[in-house]
Amino acid sequence: MVEYSEWLANVIPKKNGKVRVCVDFQDINKVSPKDNFHLPHIDMLVDSTTSHSMLSFIDEFYEYNQILMALVDMKKTSFITEWGTFCYKVMSFWLKNEGSTY
Repeated sequence: MVEYSEWLANVIPKKNGKVRVCVDFQDINKVSPKDNFHLPHIDMLVDSTTSHSMLSFIDEFYEYNQILMALVDMKKTSFITEWGTFCYKVMSFWLKNEGSTY
């Protein structure tokens, strides 16, 4: 069964011709409503630590790509490569509201 997506983004090519998946979500971001739940400003975070004697930091980089996409939204993240068409199953970087969703 052939299935077509309403949204299809391109992969941005590197200058040296090699491939690194970097999807151009400009079109979907233009029509997506803005989620106004922003992350706190860094100044506020730093100021809130002044009364503490011990600080702990966690590297959340590997946890970031663990937020599952809603099934109805997966097709909206479709992108095309020379090997076929794919979509994200987890929240991708570069989507308009990925920061506030995290």
